Order: sequence, then C-alpha cells, then structure tokens
Amino acid sequence: MKKRILSAAVAVILTAAMFTGCASSGGSSTTTSGDSSKPTTLQMWYHISPDQAKVLLTFLDEYQSANPNIKIETQSVPFQEMKKQLSIGTAAGQLPDLALCDTVDNVSFAAMGVADDITTEVNAWGDIDNFYPGPKSSGMYNDKYYGLPFYSNCLSIMYNKDIFDKMKVPYPTSDWTWSDFIDKVHKTNSPDAFGLTMCLFKSEEGTFDELPFFWQAGADWNTLNTPQAVDGLKTINDLYTGHYMSKELISMTQADMCSSLFSTGKSAMMVAGSWLSKNIKNANPNLNYAAVPLPMVDGKNTASPIGGGNLMMLTKDKKAQTWDLMKWLNSKDNQQKYCEQAGYIPPRKDAADAGEIWKTDPILSVYQKSMANARARGPHPQWPQISSAIQFAVQDTLSGAKTPEQALKSASDEIAAIKK
Repeated sequence: MKKRILSAAVAVILTAAMFTGCASSGGSSTTTSGDSSKPTTLQMWYHISPDQAKVLLTFLDEYQSANPNIKIETQSVPFQEMKKQLSIGTAAGQLPDLALCDTVDNVSFAAMGVADDITTEVNAWGDIDNFYPGPKSSGMYNDKYYGLPFYSNCLSIMYNKDIFDKMKVPYPTSDWTWSDFIDKVHKTNSPDAFGLTMCLFKSEEGTFDELPFFWQAGADWNTLNTPQAVDGLKTINDLYTGHYMSKELISMTQADMCSSLFSTGKSAMMVAGSWLSKNIKNANPNLNYAAVPLPMVDGKNTASPIGGGNLMMLTKDKKAQTWDLMKWLNSKDNQQKYCEQAGYIPPRKDAADAGEIWKTDPILSVYQKSMANARARGPHPQWPQISSAIQFAVQDTLSGAKTPEQALKSASDEIAAIKK
C-alpha cells in the first residue's frame, strides 16, 4: 500500500503541468557557480487564480531577464490541493524550491519540517519591521521565520447602497457597533434581498468569515466552551435561521456567494475580503456599493482575520538563490505593484503607504486601514484540525443537530485533544 501511495505521489508530481515564467531582480542579482550556460533551475508552486497568476508570471519574467543564470519553472496547484500535494511531495522527496501557500498553512508546514527556517536571512535582510504585525506573525513558529507574507487581505463589510436607499436605512459608518450591524441586517432584509451574506461553507473560507463573530463576543478558538463563544455562534445562527441570510450559504464559497447574491443585488451586505471587489467589477461593474470596517467593540473595530499568501522556502541546496527571489518579490516596490494589480493589500506597511490606490480607492482604502488591527488565525501547527472543529460546530448548529452550547462543547473538547 505504501509503495502504491509513493508511486502515485511521484506520478502526480512528475506529470503535473509545468510552465516556465521569468523573474527580475530590480537591483538584486544572484550569482551562481558553474557553467553560466546551464542556469540554476528553481521550481515554484502557487495556488492563486489564473488572473493573479498572470501578474505573478510577469514579475517572474522580469526577474529571469535580469538574472539569466536563474530559470524558474512554475506549477499551478488548486487551492484545496496545495496542502495535499506538498505532503505528497515530502513523502516522495519531490518538493519545489519555493511555494506560495495559504497564509494559515505556513506554521503547519513549519512544524512538519517542510518549510525551511529563514530566520538568519530575514534578520540580515533588515526589512521585516516594515511588515504589519498580523501578516508577519503568520510566518513565525517558535519565534523563528518560516515564511514571508507576499500579499494580504482582511475582512470588511461591503454594502449595496441602492438597497439601503430603497429601505430608507442610513449607510453604516466606521464607528458602528455590532448592535448597529444587527439592526441594519434586520432593516435591509426583504423578499427581494437578504440582509446579509457571509461564507458558511464547511471550509477554511467559512472559518475565515465566522471568526470575527466569536472575536466580537470576546471569545477565540481556544475559549469555545464559554458564554462569550456561545453568544458569537448564536448571532450567526439567529441570522441564518431567521432568514436574514440565504440557506444556500452553507454550500457556497466566497466567490460563489459574491457572484450569486451580492453582485446580483440579492443581498444588502456581505462579509467580504478585498479581492471580491474585482469579482464584483467583472460581474456587475454598475453595482452601487461601498465598504466599511467590521463593527466596533469597546470603541475599536473588531480585528479581522488575516488572509493571503505566504512564500515558503522548501529547499536547502539552492537556499541562496531561492532567498534572493523571495527577497526580491517581497521588496517594497514589488509588493506594491503586485497587490495593486491583483487587488490585494500589501503585507508591508511602507508598500501600502506608497501606493495611491490604497488611499484613494473607496473600497481598498477601507481594507488598508483595517490591516492595522488584523490578526492571523492561530497561528497554530494544528490549525487545519482546529478550524475543522469550528466548522463542524457552526454546521451542527445551523442544521439544528446541536444547540450552540452542545456544538461548542464538542469543538472545545476536540481542540483540547488536538493540543495535547
């Protein structure tokens, strides 16, 4: 059985579609030993969408043209498959040199020994203090660096201004509270449009959207068996069972809910990441919408979960070359350019401050401000299992299989066992 698994693993990796991109140094150049006619080949895997991949490949083309002794081979791996393929690659001894992974998985790969320790390189680089605390923490494990955030996103509330106008409800403002939020969900709900849309799909996307409801109530993943956590889950459940949200949300990804509900004018508000703004513009460029930070608690906007992608080094024999590419991609100028073109928020504050789009764009400027108090999910080596426990608690509650108290007690017990 083990032989069959390994054989399959090798086959998956060796037969995967590979296409070559280039890469540019922008002032940083890599020197390699040996025959310059035989450049060093770096392999890079990523999980981003085709549109975002086009932007990344343009950057890699630029790097390679400035560094002819480096050849970069890239492989697109589906988002849901990245963890599986890296695990298979570890077993088969066929890992890429560099991987762009979901930010929440970085610590898990560090604990598994898949991601390399780059602390020495990061400290010598001297740029790490320019990163926002939340994104920076997502690449740290046991006080060491195992990844660099390349692009980030966080959550805010997008709202349909036409629906608010039709229902004669004032627009939300940056100082609104959770009571204001619930009140506006109720008042904008109608037979024509739901008051709220959020991802309730049993996946990391669901956890991403659900966590702020626990945080605003004063709970977190490690305090689920508390009255505060129950209050957070009850808020979600009351809105769902009260028909203020579509019943279909339990089977919709974030992209699905955006395209079928918010972009079509069938929802007044949506818990959304900045990247969905591009989806909306592509699907319905005339939609009259705006964004506002998550509601406030005790005078402060609720911390949003960090999303995005981290660059992890997975090689040891080509560490210098791989680090040069990582460092170049994460320069202030390149982060700014990539995130501007791909619709994200730079993990580097100096890059965000340098870009006019995050000051003038009415949507992205809201997300850029929210990055200051955004935080990583976990971070914890067993976050995928912890997240799954949260997802089951939400699903069991929404389906009526368990009360919020019962569901969260089960999740809390499961997480306690995971942490041992």
